[in-house]
Amino acid sequence: MVFEVLGRIWRLQRALREEAERGLSDIGLGGLEAWLLRVLKLHPYPSEAARRMGLPLPTISHMLRRLEGQGFLERSLDEKDLRRFTFRLTPKGEEALARAEGFMEEALRKRLARLKPEEAQELLRLLEKMEEI
Repeated sequence: MVFEVLGRIWRLQRALREEAERGLSDIGLGGLEAWLLRVLKLHPYPSEAARRMGLPLPTISHMLRRLEGQGFLERSLDEKDLRRFTFRLTPKGEEALARAEGFMEEALRKRLARLKPEEAQELLRLLEKMEEI
C-alpha cells in the first residue's frame, strides 16, 4: 500500500506539473524553476532552497544562474555573512511566479472540481494529518 500511495501522489504532482508547464514554457520557466522561485521567497539562500526542495546544491546553482541570467532573480551578498549570497525575485520574477502559480492552480482546480466539497475538505484534512511529524 505504501508504494501505491506514493505512486499516486507522484503521478498527480507530475500530471499537474506537466499541465502547468505548457504555460510556463511561454514565460521561460520550467516546473522546477517556478518551484524554486516560490521557495526563494521564504528561503533566499541556495543551500536552504536545495534542502527544502530535496535537490542537490549543484542542480539549484545551475537553476539560479539560469534564472538570474533571464532577469527573474537578483543576487546580493548577505549583510550578516559576506561569504554567502542571497537571491531575491525581481519584479519580472514576481510576475513570472504569479503566473506560474496561476497555471498550477488552474491544473489543480480542474482535478478538485471532480470532488464534492466535503470530499475536498476531507482530502485536505487527511493531507494535513499525513504531514504531521
